[in-house]
Amino acid sequence: MDILKQMKIESVKEHNNTITVLTTGAKYIIDKSGEKGKIYCYQRINGERLMATLDFGCSFFLLTVERKDESVCLLHQRVRVMGSNCLRIQIRRDSVLDILWPGGPGLETLKLSFSGNFIPDYNVEKNNNIILIDEKGGVAFYPCLGLRGLEWRNLTEKDWAIEYTFNAYQYSQLLFSVFPPREFNYEQSVKERISHHGTIADWSPPYPTDDEIEEASKYTNILVVHEGIWRGKVTRTGKPVPTWEDVYADEGWCGIDGFVPVSEKEFIRVIKKAHSLGMRIIPYMNPGSSIYNGREFLDIIENKLLGKYEMDGVYFDGLSYFEGYSDRAVVDSYQLIRDTRTLLQDKIIYLHYSLELGSRYVFYPFIDAYADYTLKSEGSFGFNDKYLRYVISGRNTSNSIGYICHSIYPMDFMRELIDKALAVDARFYLGMPEKERDKLLKEEYFPKLRKMER
Repeated sequence: MDILKQMKIESVKEHNNTITVLTTGAKYIIDKSGEKGKIYCYQRINGERLMATLDFGCSFFLLTVERKDESVCLLHQRVRVMGSNCLRIQIRRDSVLDILWPGGPGLETLKLSFSGNFIPDYNVEKNNNIILIDEKGGVAFYPCLGLRGLEWRNLTEKDWAIEYTFNAYQYSQLLFSVFPPREFNYEQSVKERISHHGTIADWSPPYPTDDEIEEASKYTNILVVHEGIWRGKVTRTGKPVPTWEDVYADEGWCGIDGFVPVSEKEFIRVIKKAHSLGMRIIPYMNPGSSIYNGREFLDIIENKLLGKYEMDGVYFDGLSYFEGYSDRAVVDSYQLIRDTRTLLQDKIIYLHYSLELGSRYVFYPFIDAYADYTLKSEGSFGFNDKYLRYVISGRNTSNSIGYICHSIYPMDFMRELIDKALAVDARFYLGMPEKERDKLLKEEYFPKLRKMER
């Protein structure tokens, strides 16, 4: 499924004092006529509607279109009569409005004021990031660099308002997202089913047996093999790693030995066995822990995985090279997922993050949209229905297919969750080796999922 073909800049039209940019998921109408610029932000998927209006703190009189293709529309203007300071606005194929304010001597503080045109059912603010969602879609705000403050008028029954302040002397960046950026693929969500071998919950040998793969193929058609497959500080010396403490000490997922399999013979056996059963197979990688980054990391994927072995994509356990929430973490993660999708084209990206970018409750639909599947809620159970619907399920947010990281969930909670998850198009993976939770999924979840096929 080539996701890049599902999101694009569809048209850029200039008329009198307006510029209208259509993406697959949004319409932005940029009004240049007043003393202060305005941007009208519309959702397109699930019916066109005005989501928010942005009152910009400076004129758009000199704003011009300088680049346009299927991936981005770039608008640009000088913001000083004399000087090189320039405002840059990019609208990307994923419907993100990316605003860069230069800052510098002689510039005034800039305010961006958003007024809302829909009332969300789910709204969360964390670290000045805000996400607002209802059943059809939503908007979100991510101040990445240099923003001095946030004024957030609480929701009323009619409206809401948000104001960010760009520092006069500091380079500033705000990402604003209208979502969903692409359509939801229902058929893919019920027919493509995932199994994980060797998850962190229980130690297991690095490679599944043929019998385990055959059993998993009765229920699933995508196999994830976890971090134990990679040779690290211990296994490169020929020593085994019989416990999870040893796996951690080995640190193979960091690419310590260049993402070389512990046993190439076994690795190839597993790949061939999975393919013979009609399963696709993807390996564990953790960009945030890797000793490689940027182009170097992508070269590993291209040359050592896809080029050497018949892999069908990648499983990313986290994204950013920078720990926790930071300006660089969001920007870096956004760049990495776009670069990975460009590299992989129609191969699988399966993305797991629960806390890496700052919060369980504020997430990034525009990042998730580049993944076929997402995995969330690790180590968290007892969450409410809104969390399941809006954070875990990708429906009408990213429209990627949202999986539940259930490896430590109590059985009673698992039983209660199955029907609720299916109702909002959230999914479960099958664990290998089999545990009690996996038996429950075989008995109750997978038969119900098959009945949902059209």
